[in-house]
Amino acid sequence: MAICKLCNKDKKLCKSHIYPEYMYKHTYDSHHSYVEFNASDNEYNKRRSKGIYENLLCRSCEDIIKAYEDYGKSILYDEVKPYIDKTKSGYVNKKYNYNLFKFFVLSLLWRASICTHTGFKSANLGKYEEELRLTLLNERETPVSLYPCLIYQTYIEDNPADGIFMEIYPSKSKYDGKTVYQFIADGLFFFIAVGTTSKKTFPEGSSISPDSLRVGYDQLTNIKSFNDLFVRVHHQGKFSVYDDQA
Repeated sequence: MAICKLCNKDKKLCKSHIYPEYMYKHTYDSHHSYVEFNASDNEYNKRRSKGIYENLLCRSCEDIIKAYEDYGKSILYDEVKPYIDKTKSGYVNKKYNYNLFKFFVLSLLWRASICTHTGFKSANLGKYEEELRLTLLNERETPVSLYPCLIYQTYIEDNPADGIFMEIYPSKSKYDGKTVYQFIADGLFFFIAVGTTSKKTFPEGSSISPDSLRVGYDQLTNIKSFNDLFVRVHHQGKFSVYDDQA
């Protein structure tokens, strides 16, 4: 028994994924395992057979999050990824459930903040962690300017960058000083601003709005934060795992 991170009640906890397990399907090799690269100088690569999880939520709260995950999957994996792969252009959906999809995206950031895994150590929501907990638990609708988000499906030349993950990195908006978290999960690049932001932070508006969901299309090599991370891991010699398999 322990305290559930979502309902704050003392209950038996489940093995809760930080990102849903289906986001890892493109990472697995023929042995259903993948290498987790760690960019910290004092950390080593790890081989995993499942996505990252911790004992975080009780069964009832796990079901709440699963409902958000299921809807996210129906949009991103059944619609967005196939559409962008076919058309090589951005995706727009004007008939989706704004609240459910936004809860899904916000749950990714919230779970990263509450977990103890070193790969998510830069996700520290502070006072917003409790605000997001109550939002997810009570399904509180958030206005479009609160936690606005940009989403891109990334590509490497003509191939979707599926299976690519990047650690969460915080940065400061030059317009209003708010923290903007960025991360890649299965080739999907997310920017999520914390709190209420000015329109200048996202001049083209949030990807997630009551009017429409918009997912952009961009080359992975255009993303400076990913390139910096790749170079750092390369200089640490952590890609040698592939040399061992040659």
